[in-house]
Amino acid sequence: MQRNQNAFSLIECMIALSLGMLLCAGIFLLFNTLQALHRRQSVIANEQNQMRFINAFLNKKIHMAGNGSCVSTSEKPQSAIIQTLDSETAKRLLGLSIKPETALLQLQECISFHNRLQYLPVAFFIADTHRITSNRKNITALFIKVGDHPREELMTDVADFQLHVYLTSQPANNIQAVEVDYLLSSIDDVLTHPQTYWFNGSVITASDRALYQSGILYAVVQRHL
Repeated sequence: MQRNQNAFSLIECMIALSLGMLLCAGIFLLFNTLQALHRRQSVIANEQNQMRFINAFLNKKIHMAGNGSCVSTSEKPQSAIIQTLDSETAKRLLGLSIKPETALLQLQECISFHNRLQYLPVAFFIADTHRITSNRKNITALFIKVGDHPREELMTDVADFQLHVYLTSQPANNIQAVEVDYLLSSIDDVLTHPQTYWFNGSVITASDRALYQSGILYAVVQRHL
């Protein structure tokens, strides 16, 4: 009788040990899942904040391009108030190395420079930051360059930047509309599978496991000149 009781206790211990291992594995899996979910939510929240910033910032810049404040103090800008350049043209005309197959947006803005108001070209473009991720992937960013000043990093993790410029049928107002299509990307891989997303009129499947969010900005400018 004592022998049976000892055998039954051993079985109970083995069952309890197995259940404990399953419970630990479940908790570990749940922790990893929640951690991955938190990382994704943090990336999404950060990208949404970036989208709000880029929409507000570029919309204001485009709207105020060619502002008439400089008319009485300087000559009119020699180039177009708003123009777009591809990567090859940007390299040839401006000497700027931007990400291939992306666009450069150049605005003529009335800026106080050397204690006087004058029109200066302000360029927005994507370029390499010369930094890499943990997976040794190059990190790109949206840069701003005013006149001959060095470029400044405006926003990190911008993967693509495309532009469409339209002239309206209102010659009296002379309004120009600009569509900016941009793509944000997480620095690290946070997804388990490559993401499929819509950008610039096409469905694209990513080559990595980063999280992408595309945005579209429509802005109009009243030509003041």
